[in-house]
Amino acid sequence: MVPKTRDLRRTAALAGLPSAPTAALIGLLSVPAMLGAQGLRVGSGERFTSISEAIALAGDGDTVVVTAGTYHERLLVERPVALVGEDWPVLDGDGGGHVIEAHASLYLRGFVIRGSGSSVDQEHAGVMIHDAAAHIEGNRLEDVYYGIYLKNASGSVVRGNRIEGKPFPPPRRGDGIRLWYSSNSRILDNRVIGTRDVVVFFSDSLLVRGNVIERGRYGLHYMYSDHNVFERNRFDGNEIGAFLMYSTDILLHENVFANSTGSTGMGLGLKDADAIRVTGNLFVGNRIGIHLDNSPSGVSGRNVFTENLLLGNQTAVRLLPSVRANDFEGNDFVDNGSPVVVAGGANRGQAARNLWARNYWSEYAGFDQNADGLGDTPFLHARLADDLLSRHPALRLFAMSPALGVLEVISRFFPFLKPEPVVVDSLPRVATRQLERWTSSEGFGGAESARTLQAARWLAVPWLLLGAVAGGALWRVARVRRS
Repeated sequence: MVPKTRDLRRTAALAGLPSAPTAALIGLLSVPAMLGAQGLRVGSGERFTSISEAIALAGDGDTVVVTAGTYHERLLVERPVALVGEDWPVLDGDGGGHVIEAHASLYLRGFVIRGSGSSVDQEHAGVMIHDAAAHIEGNRLEDVYYGIYLKNASGSVVRGNRIEGKPFPPPRRGDGIRLWYSSNSRILDNRVIGTRDVVVFFSDSLLVRGNVIERGRYGLHYMYSDHNVFERNRFDGNEIGAFLMYSTDILLHENVFANSTGSTGMGLGLKDADAIRVTGNLFVGNRIGIHLDNSPSGVSGRNVFTENLLLGNQTAVRLLPSVRANDFEGNDFVDNGSPVVVAGGANRGQAARNLWARNYWSEYAGFDQNADGLGDTPFLHARLADDLLSRHPALRLFAMSPALGVLEVISRFFPFLKPEPVVVDSLPRVATRQLERWTSSEGFGGAESARTLQAARWLAVPWLLLGAVAGGALWRVARVRRS
């Protein structure tokens, strides 16, 4: 049997683990050697045929081993135990309540968990943890309303689980993983498919790494949480990849934000977010790659975007008019419909509110005569078509029409049509850096990201031409605007 709590404290101290009983229990139960010890066994031919009965007789720190089979039970855990499945036992809640509800430290591994209830106000979940740390590893959750719900569960680990929601429309679903006041936790290598959101509220000092979140509403729905790291996650095919609000000191590193094409369709959105570092990420095939609203919100703070690849988005970066103090340096802007747009149109002095330096712009037409890798003339983005589309969203019907290109040429000969600049990059790079890293299957993007990039480059081929109708409509709008 796994040692009791008193022995856990001593073993934890020797291993350098925290001394609190719940943290020690979780840390110790993570050790495979300890899980190999004999515990209470459940299944055909075993002492127990009911998991609930074994839990009721288990002591603090005991292991309950469940063999293959289907168990129509809803479990309530009220003392620290480990539940370990052998050969994927199925725990079926038959559509009522939480499938597993724990009010004490829990180690959970190796189960198929399905059939939670679907009550909105009761927040029915596959696994619900209250007021204790948990280690939930290597499970498959199917047909669950909420998947894994950590409520006041600081110090938890959620690793290597596959979570699929109920077949409801996205607004009706529950969240795949939800953290509520659960700081100092780790969310690692999970796959979340077809749920509503992955939610992080009021949870600080997290590590979120290696997760794949797809076909949901928000890949990441995030508020009031500080000092967190999101690394090498993949947000693919969600209505919004990630939206961070009212938070500070967040690192987003080497993530993929792909194919967010809903009505909002943002890869990454920031609202009232300060000291955000966005480094080495891929934004591909989104309606909007990066959206900024009052970020940073502080007077003296800055957000930093560096070494990212923005490829094949309808709009790479969209700023609200008041946005300032963001540094964009060393990024690649490749084959986007519009590299940067100010919602509602740029105001005088807009280009000086944010820093743009040493970025690669596929629209840049300058030269590099001294071969230092930097263009001889600045890159200035002030495109009439972008200005018109931002001021008159209904004209997006013509977004891929050649009429926009014609109108752009005409605007060069008529200074009164020229809009305010949005971007001035005084040292533009003339060659890409990030594109080569992501397209290599050996690079940090991996083979899956390389395939995403190849598909996105085909999707970036312009739509069928709309021609003279679009040109006439846009020309009339331009004349009215300048009259």
